[in-house]
Amino acid sequence: MKKIKYIIITLGIMIFMHSCDLTGSVDEIKPFYKLTEENLFTDAEKTESVLSGVYTGWRQNRLSRLTSFNGTLLSGNYTGDEALETNNVSPDHSYVEGYGEYYGLIQRANYLIKALQSEQEIPGLTAIRRLEIEAEARLQRAMGHFFLLRSFGQFYDLNSQYGIVIRSTPVSGNEDMPRATVQQAYDQIISDLDYAMINAPATADAGRLTKYAAKAFKAKVLLYTEDWNGAASLALEVINSGVYELKSDFRDLYAEGYKSKEVIFSPISIYPNLEVYLARFESPGLLLKQAADKGHDDGDPLTDIDSDGDLVTGKGFDPRFAYAHATSTLPSGVYNNKYVFPLRAPGQQNSLFILRLGELYLIYAEARARVGSGVDTDALARLNAIRQRAGLSDAAPATKAELLEAIRLEKNLELFAEIGEPWFDMVRYHILGDINISDIKSTITNNNQLILPIPTLALSGNGGLVQNPGY
Repeated sequence: MKKIKYIIITLGIMIFMHSCDLTGSVDEIKPFYKLTEENLFTDAEKTESVLSGVYTGWRQNRLSRLTSFNGTLLSGNYTGDEALETNNVSPDHSYVEGYGEYYGLIQRANYLIKALQSEQEIPGLTAIRRLEIEAEARLQRAMGHFFLLRSFGQFYDLNSQYGIVIRSTPVSGNEDMPRATVQQAYDQIISDLDYAMINAPATADAGRLTKYAAKAFKAKVLLYTEDWNGAASLALEVINSGVYELKSDFRDLYAEGYKSKEVIFSPISIYPNLEVYLARFESPGLLLKQAADKGHDDGDPLTDIDSDGDLVTGKGFDPRFAYAHATSTLPSGVYNNKYVFPLRAPGQQNSLFILRLGELYLIYAEARARVGSGVDTDALARLNAIRQRAGLSDAAPATKAELLEAIRLEKNLELFAEIGEPWFDMVRYHILGDINISDIKSTITNNNQLILPIPTLALSGNGGLVQNPGY
């Protein structure tokens, strides 16, 4: 097979210069190559505007589309998309539309980082704020690389050569670049997170990132790299920091959108400024129904999934399933606006939750559970805190294996279709031998289906990915 390298097409990557206000228009944009240090970073206000442009990257429709698709991979006929149902996604599938958007966001961050690391003086920008801005940009670069790695690389194998292309400097034109190994990708991600943990601001407005967000995101990354003690330690630090608050009632979680005290990071994305992509969440598949049924003991173990649960009333299912799948026919107040019905309804918030405190509870629970040999009491306590706020009785696993499975199922219901986390959990559990992924989703017959899209995993001599030539 001839060597095919990964080509990053940077045409159309933009720096948004409109305003420091992320809720403003993002229609007035300029190509990055027309913006230089001489005419751009002339004062603190313009530098802050470039940072706003990096944050604005999270509002791109195709980027949110990728995260939404990740949420469908575990759910059978969740979307009616055969490629996703069978994990047989081609390079020209709309799944990969978010690929370029992530690199566009990384490009914006790199352009800003380069200027801040130069010796150029920026009038009005203090030394501390200069470090903070770089930290916020590097944290977003880390997040972009991480989401690319788990969607287009063998994120689950630290020894794999099939990582992603790492961009730590701005790109000008087309560059023919091989991808890094998985370990090299994680090293770059963690390096940026460590910088942000030290230098990012301690507090920030909604929609912005802090050093605690960096710690939370690193806890998530360390779970992927199987650093259980590191993940548990950082997750607990964030939980105990008091910076974020676990909502006492799951029904209230989404009422405030990105402004919720539980949210660690959610891009500001309010209709009609941007319509965040939402899949057809009102038509869940069998796997998600089964997870919702297992999480709720209705006292009748003999009933099957069809007669046990009612999608209209939610009876027989985990309450979170009913709240999120509520339709416009339900009485007002029954559902919590996790997904607005009708879709993109005017005046309602369509926030894409990237990370929130509820997930940190479950990251801590899994990491602690994996370290011990039995049922870890701290892990179980955090798991049950999430169950209690959803109106469920406490879980009572008898073994470590039962505890781990309870945590996995809990994340299905707590986080489904938010950022695709339950799918990646299922991959990790499969690789670690906790489950056989084919027993849960029978269409997965080999490990190549754990990385998408499948045709990109061409084992070319230099470790490159075969990508759609026109992309």
